Amino acid sequence: MASFDQFQEKRDLSGFVWAVYALQLLTPFTGGLSFLAAGIIAYLKHDESIGTVEESHFRWQIKTFWIGMVAAIIGVVLLLIWIGVFVLSLTEIWVIYRVVKGGYYYSEKREINNNGIF
Repeated sequence: MASFDQFQEKRDLSGFVWAVYALQLLTPFTGGLSFLAAGIIAYLKHDESIGTVEESHFRWQIKTFWIGMVAAIIGVVLLLIWIGVFVLSLTEIWVIYRVVKGGYYYSEKREINNNGIF
């Protein structure tokens, strides 16, 4: 017996991929709220993207979310001894790098390799 999922058309998820990249890029201007929203959207849309180019980008964005979140929490804790400013700055530079790299690959409709943190 065929499942309902087999008969559903694949939706165009490109708008969601770009929205997540944009929200991740806006993080410093929203106090982190856009980063949280980006992570939630990436998780919600990942299952719909299985078997598409978008799948690798949602995995990339989810990985960016978790590593960025852990690094930001460590940075906030370390603000007590001023090294947190450095950690938070490096975290933001890393997020920008991942957004630019992911956006470049997606603009060419290429999958992105999710091995490693760079």
